[in-house]
Amino acid sequence: MRTQVRKIGNSLGNIIPAAFIRQLGLEEGTEIEVKTEGGKIIIEPIKAKKKRFPFSEKELLQSMNAYTAHADEIAVISAKELGE
Repeated sequence: MRTQVRKIGNSLGNIIPAAFIRQLGLEEGTEIEVKTEGGKIIIEPIKAKKKRFPFSEKELLQSMNAYTAHADEIAVISAKELGE
């Protein structure tokens, strides 16, 4: 597919065609790696590592009961916790 280099602000850029965006699953904010290799410009999406929580929802909720479910309402916050 042919496109043109365009002026974007004080830089030059290119619009990624919608077909490529769909094919690669890109969305606004996706980080990309741009490099040159053998006289070519190569643009590759950086696959974000999925962050995993150390505990599952089931593990977090297993000890919850009617009393602990509302612990935030009965907690006494110290001045140190408030940053005073």
